[in-house]
Amino acid sequence: MTFKELKSKIKEEQKLLAEQITNGKTGRKPKNRSDDNMGDYDNLFINQWNYRHRHIVYCQMFNNTPYQLIEHPRNGNKPFSNKLDAFKKDWEGMLDEVVCDSA
Repeated sequence: MTFKELKSKIKEEQKLLAEQITNGKTGRKPKNRSDDNMGDYDNLFINQWNYRHRHIVYCQMFNNTPYQLIEHPRNGNKPFSNKLDAFKKDWEGMLDEVVCDSA
């Protein structure tokens, strides 16, 4: 898989996660819960958590964005570095090209 193909694949996965998060948020109020959003509501926390970590790695890997420009988390709410490293390792494993760190 080329760098460009991987980037677009991850972007599509992020869009899907964003839709699931939005759908899950509508189910927060009991009156809005239905069969359509119940699964997304049940997975809301894990979807948000995955989206955040994937977004950080995506920005750093494809846009070379420093972490300080991506987010400013409150104390005790730093992302898990082992999860960030796992995403980066998985994505680099999908590439046919060699990724150079020139920073």
